[in-house]
Amino acid sequence: MKLKFISDETLMDLRTNFDAYKDHYYSLDTNWFDHYFNEEGKVIESKIEFEMPLLNINEDYAQSDKENVKIIYDSLNHLTISQATQERLWSGLAHLQFRDFSYYRLKNELQKKNDTRLNTALFFKNGNKRSLFVHILARLWWVGYMTYDDSNRSNPYWLTDFFCEKDFSARCVVFFSSNFTSNQNITKGILKSLIKLQNIGVSIKRDHFVQANKYLNVVGGALILDMLTTEEIEEMVDKYLYKYFGLKTHGQKDEVTLSS
Repeated sequence: MKLKFISDETLMDLRTNFDAYKDHYYSLDTNWFDHYFNEEGKVIESKIEFEMPLLNINEDYAQSDKENVKIIYDSLNHLTISQATQERLWSGLAHLQFRDFSYYRLKNELQKKNDTRLNTALFFKNGNKRSLFVHILARLWWVGYMTYDDSNRSNPYWLTDFFCEKDFSARCVVFFSSNFTSNQNITKGILKSLIKLQNIGVSIKRDHFVQANKYLNVVGGALILDMLTTEEIEEMVDKYLYKYFGLKTHGQKDEVTLSS
């Protein structure tokens, strides 16, 4: 099938007049939405072919978010970066071809009439960069894009599994808000370093992501991080995190114990 998105005018109408339309969201009024989007000029069919995926709708979002990152990215990995940054694409998909997923993923927010979250989940309300990792569909694609490791043929989603194992929503915002984490080499270098810490018994928490970001933000003032390889980023983050969190190395980097 062809990917559909909404026109700029439709996007502006939905954003601006959300208060007038919100009761239709609360009541899951599919008939109203169908009628609304059937009006001429509201929906644009692209030339982008894709196979409509069967998304995971497990009641445990921690499980479904991880699986849906893989499902969405597998289905739409042929999108260009330019296409994947467009609000009218992701907002359109959330209202059109993935509307049922929106109902599922926003079930609690719809029941509580949480207008603030509904707006950030369906539209880009947090600035272009941050919104990509807050919007309920865009963040799935972008986490997939940033963590997919084609060098690991047996499981190219091994970094994805680690990133999505807990605190998915919070990690998305914390980790990808920095400009330099738009670089896949930097993202993968950080994640590989954190996985090594986890493998030696360290419980990875929000602060580990925050400190890695802070460190590279400082280093980025003196080095052009975009020129570094994944391995170079990984080694730099290793050294910093071991020192910051009081880890002691014994010869090899992977032989690490917590210092007293």
